[in-house]
Amino acid sequence: MMQAPGRLILAIAATLSISLGSCTTHSSGDAEVEAAIAAADAAKESAANTAGENEYADAMQSMPMGAVCWAAILEAVSSYGQRCITDESADFRAALDEARHRLDRKFLSSEWSEEHLSAFKRQMGEADTPEAELCSNADALGIYRETEKPGSEWLFKITDDLVSRPGPPEWGTCL
Repeated sequence: MMQAPGRLILAIAATLSISLGSCTTHSSGDAEVEAAIAAADAAKESAANTAGENEYADAMQSMPMGAVCWAAILEAVSSYGQRCITDESADFRAALDEARHRLDRKFLSSEWSEEHLSAFKRQMGEADTPEAELCSNADALGIYRETEKPGSEWLFKITDDLVSRPGPPEWGTCL
């Protein structure tokens, strides 16, 4: 499907530019969490109808993203899945954990220390964000679902492409 470049870029940028902690709906009740999930599902469906089923995956592969950016995204997705998705796919969890492990090896074989890597993962995974706040973030749910949808082959392709780059890990372009 051919799309107007501006609409596609806007859809991808809107999905990726949001830090998991920056646009949360503060909620103390399950009904608000359910409403946020329903809103994210509706937005995802609307974006799929507008941008096509594989636009997100294609855009992620074509970005001049660095390994640090990808690791940050995967940490956020992993944390959201572990803390907020009660019926998380075991296959996706295993692939996500393996991709994160591959990135860890790349970072530790460069100048990153265990302490630096641990602090990075804690910050990117929003370990200090209260669960109700994290789980009510509709944007985080959207990023989680868009990362899960293309499957493990896609996840490993991006990860392996990034860890095979020579030199230390870099942020690159991280929308």
